[in-house]
Amino acid sequence: MYGYFGTTVLQAGLLFSGILTFGQITDRWLETSLVFVSGALVISVIRRNQLYDWLQKKSDEKMSRLPGLWLDMSERITHRENEVKKAELRAREQLMSLQQSLSSLDAGLVSLTDQWRIQWWNEPASRLLGLRTEYDEEAALFNLVRTPELIRYVEEQNFELPITLPSPITSGRMLEYTVCPVRDSGILLVVRDVTRFTRLERMRSDFIANISHELKTPLTVINGYLETIVDNQMVAPQGQRAITQALRQAERMNQLLQDLLLLSQLETTPLGSKPSVISVKEILEHALREGNELKHALDKQNTQIRLDDISAMTLSGDWKELASAIGNLTANAVRYCPDGSDIRLGFCVEGDHGVLTVTDDGPGIPPEHLPRLTERFYRVDNSHSPATGGTGLGLAIVKHVMLRHGGVLDIQSKPNQGSTFRCLFPKDRLGTIKAVAAP
Repeated sequence: MYGYFGTTVLQAGLLFSGILTFGQITDRWLETSLVFVSGALVISVIRRNQLYDWLQKKSDEKMSRLPGLWLDMSERITHRENEVKKAELRAREQLMSLQQSLSSLDAGLVSLTDQWRIQWWNEPASRLLGLRTEYDEEAALFNLVRTPELIRYVEEQNFELPITLPSPITSGRMLEYTVCPVRDSGILLVVRDVTRFTRLERMRSDFIANISHELKTPLTVINGYLETIVDNQMVAPQGQRAITQALRQAERMNQLLQDLLLLSQLETTPLGSKPSVISVKEILEHALREGNELKHALDKQNTQIRLDDISAMTLSGDWKELASAIGNLTANAVRYCPDGSDIRLGFCVEGDHGVLTVTDDGPGIPPEHLPRLTERFYRVDNSHSPATGGTGLGLAIVKHVMLRHGGVLDIQSKPNQGSTFRCLFPKDRLGTIKAVAAP
């Protein structure tokens, strides 16, 4: 290849030399120039047509063996086309390797368009969802996985947590769907078989419920006998302290069993279909009374529990569950804040949510502990000391109560700056005081 500039200079030089030579021989410069320029134009048109035909046929041969600008262009096109073919081959090989790697995963992967139409899937996804290449490509996902819960999950556009649903093709199998939006390219759906984990979770829940029921009866008997011994002073003075300590620990164990039973009930039973209309002020006053009783029992006389100005709002839900949730938050503030702390209970409307808050000016919580606070038996100090009287299940109960009421628990805290526990309720559970019914 001469290059664009070299080829142009060569052609111009040949044209000029031809005109100069024949012009001197014939001494007719104008006619000679017109003939040579016309010939150059005709040759250019012919070569252009040859290039067009060559492009149409996509031949591997050269357009012409004669040097010139069009030959240089054809060679450049051929070179660029070879580079594109090599890049395409490399991309295809990488794609094949990636697909083979993804097919070796245990999880099913489904590539979807923005309209939730299936583009590609790996072998595990075909196994879990029953996808078939000849029928399901470009099909809508919801035509194959006809589950109302998945449709609602997609409509809410909240993909922070996966959703677990029964398999659309295999009875008794549970699948976990994780939606991963991919910017500018659609959606990636990850499907995992969690049947084994679901069964283990059910076994754990059933075990806790059963063992709590089994322990409740003998513990009630033990409590009864210990109370009888203490009330009737049936032991010598030197044994009185031991019996009192045993009674206190038995009462703590009884409270732990009650919390376990409540947590098991929250996890395994659905919320009632006819929720009560509850006055926000009444449920906060109930938590205020329980908090004052607890602070007297813990001898924290200087701790102040105040109720902020509450608007005439109502919540739709289960009175017992909501009272337990707010009561647990208030009790935690009383237990873990030093004597003389200020605890405030309040409620307000923020946007589309009703926000019930329990705020204290206590020691606060380090940020590394915040994500795990709602785990069962998790404690910040990891001491599991009975000094505070808690069971370690309070925040887990609050979390499940909020989930059952369509809300979330938000915890904001910094060391030495106090803590704020916010219960966010959806708009459809809010009302006015005119609709209040007695709980």
